[in-house]
Amino acid sequence: YEVVPASSGPQALERIASQLPDLILMDVLMPGMDGFALCERVRLLPECAAIPVIFLSAADESEFIVRALESGGVDYITKPFRKAELIARVRTHLALKTSRDKLAQLLCEKDELMAVLAHDLKNPLTAISLGVQTLQSKTDPDPAFLAKVTGNIESTVNQMRTTIETLLSEKAAERAEFPLTYQPINLQAAIKDAAAALRSAAAAKQIKLEMEVPLASIIVLADAHALRHILDNLFSNAIKFSPHGSTVILTAKENADEMPAVTVADQGPGLTPADMEGLFQKYSRLSARPTGGESSTGLGLAIVKMLVERMSGTIKGENRPDGPGA
Repeated sequence: YEVVPASSGPQALERIASQLPDLILMDVLMPGMDGFALCERVRLLPECAAIPVIFLSAADESEFIVRALESGGVDYITKPFRKAELIARVRTHLALKTSRDKLAQLLCEKDELMAVLAHDLKNPLTAISLGVQTLQSKTDPDPAFLAKVTGNIESTVNQMRTTIETLLSEKAAERAEFPLTYQPINLQAAIKDAAAALRSAAAAKQIKLEMEVPLASIIVLADAHALRHILDNLFSNAIKFSPHGSTVILTAKENADEMPAVTVADQGPGLTPADMEGLFQKYSRLSARPTGGESSTGLGLAIVKMLVERMSGTIKGENRPDGPGA
């Protein structure tokens, strides 16, 4: 453990403000501000609410122990203390704090997931409801009109199914439970295969996919499934946020002194400073919206970053220096 000492209550508050600790060991009898007052001050700081405070004091009267616990302490050890006992209690309370933090994170992610689902499914449900109302208002609908409305409903249902399946598959990938199987992979071939699968989506928006890859093969050691997931996500994102009639450029290069690099460049609105800050965070939504009404879960780039780093790579996002786009 790294220990940051403080010789008084005010100094402790200053050091907590500059470097938030994982656990606090606190005396009771101190000049100026005793341990009870200090613990109460610490508990008033929102960022310190969950930090365990262990009192360590020669005062062994029961009233001191009760006051320590009532002021926000989680444990009380009397001096002289045994080193092994102190370390064991520190370890126990840190483990409990870690478990609470993980549980809070899971609950937060669950709420965020439900919010994403509610947001992404609300509009399609409204469209389905309007379609059904339209059919109900027609006593003898024309076959062509009937086919158009039911076709729209079917398309909307498929869009909802895709949204749900995407969320579920990305949540499964996010857990990173699947093992990676490394093998030599031709990077140019992987890029071409991923681009071929998305050409119909690009054609629907009249987006041109250009590839700038060297003739000589670039061989990388990677997991084929993880690499394909990364490329699919980055390429589809570029298409999703690109305006109709624009160009997306896919580049691969290899320098003698660097790792092979893949670049995906679009001609969309680019990234704002807020976008840059949250680009690879879970459930982060970009300021720009998809140009073709596509759904966006806010999970894709976070999973891409996790997979890239699992394969010892790096990823970054930036605006194009030669024009609009990212």
